Order: sequence, then C-alpha cells, then structure tokens
Amino acid sequence: MSKQLDTEMSKVSAMLLEQRHLRLLGSERWLFPLQLANIQMTTGIRSQMDVLMKMILKILGKLDVKHATEISELLAVESIFVEHMLKLMMQNQMVEINDGFYRLTNMGMEQLKVGTFVHDSMEEEIEIAYSPYHNDALVQDSNQASIETENQLADYRFADDINQVDVTKLKDSQIIQMIEDSGYEFIVENGQKQIEEINLIEIQETLQVVCFEFHMHDTTEDSVFIRVWNTWTGQFDVLFETELNQKEASRLRKHYFDQPTSK
Repeated sequence: MSKQLDTEMSKVSAMLLEQRHLRLLGSERWLFPLQLANIQMTTGIRSQMDVLMKMILKILGKLDVKHATEISELLAVESIFVEHMLKLMMQNQMVEINDGFYRLTNMGMEQLKVGTFVHDSMEEEIEIAYSPYHNDALVQDSNQASIETENQLADYRFADDINQVDVTKLKDSQIIQMIEDSGYEFIVENGQKQIEEINLIEIQETLQVVCFEFHMHDTTEDSVFIRVWNTWTGQFDVLFETELNQKEASRLRKHYFDQPTSK
C-alpha cells in the first residue's frame, strides 16, 4: 500500500511542479471517511400528455361519465382507444371510479394543469459515495485506481471542527439532489424519469479515503499555501484546501521560513 501511495503522490507532486515558480516545501497524507450508501427509491416516468388524454380528462372534470362509449361518442373516437386510455389513467391514479362514475383524482387535475403525467412507477436502487465532511456525494474518477489503506495514516486533523451528518439522517431533497448530480440517467425513450420517493437508505461500507497534502511556496509572490489531492475524485479538493489555508498557511510559513538560527 505504501508503495502505491508513494507512486501516486509523486505523480501529483510532479504535476504541481510543472509550474516553475512553485517549490515543494513538504507533504503529508491522511484519511477521511466516505460512506458507500445503497438508496432504494421509487421512480416514475414523466411524459407529455397526448391530445386524447387531455380531452378525456377535461370531459371527466365537467361531466358525469359511466361508460367509455359516452366519451367516444363525444369525441368521435373508437371506444377501444378511450377504454385503453381510461385504464392507463386509472393505473396511474389520475382517474378513479366513484359511485359508478369516472372521476378525476387530485393527481389527475394537477397533471392536467401542467400537461404531463407520471407513469410506470418502479422500485430502483442506486449506490452513492457520501462524505460527511463535504456533506455531499463524491463521484469517483473512473481513471483513478482506488487506493486502499489499512488505517496506518492519521485522520484529517480538523474533522471534528464541523458538524458531520450521517447519510441516513439527510433530508430526502438532499438525497435526490445528490442522485441527480451523480450521473444517474434520467432521460429515457418515452420521457424523463423522476424520483417519487426515497424508501430506504443503508450504509453498506465506510471507506477510509487517502488525501495528499502539499505545502507549496510560490517564489514569485513569496507566499506559502496548501494543495490537497483527493484520491477518490482524482482532483484537487477545494473544501479541504480552503480550510487548511485558513488555519494552517501562516503556521507553515513560520515552520519553513522562520526557524530560529542555531548559534
């Protein structure tokens, strides 16, 4: 594991030093937790209503209708098409039979207003990698080999400075937003998927992800700053960098440049 870390860290270091005005003063590596969570959800497909569906819904909103033939006569459409559409709308809770009459449900009225309808509800699962520190899901770089560790490294030193929320405690709206940002495919052949409900969130595993911390000296500006490479995302991590530069840059400058001279 140490050799793999050394190799990856050397690659990132070399990339930083391609900028000739930068000098590497020192480096560290540490861990932060990443929760692999399984999300069970109900999805449906939102499609544009066709003209026949709109007309049937409008009729049911104004008239008492017992039989499909009544609608087919009003619209001069074969009853088989009306029966098929009524069956579809009942399956998707847009229409119900009440006291022997076809009636619009609240969902049917709402969907008529917007001109779309949701159908083909189904249960699905998706896995996200959630970082309590970032309060967000992190997408793994597919070109980046995952670096495993056996916990020989220290945890991120400021991890306790913020209130970290477990993925199972998040609001559904945040879970849905993370799924949308994860690359989940929402566009389908006959419309667009939407998440109707989050049913269950389970943590499958908590990984310990390695970060590389580089202490840099900008020789042009004569400034000391910190860069952090997140090995999960395969990118520099702005959140870690911002906090470390706010809390550590001044101390590091003193450490590297203001050491007392020996007599």
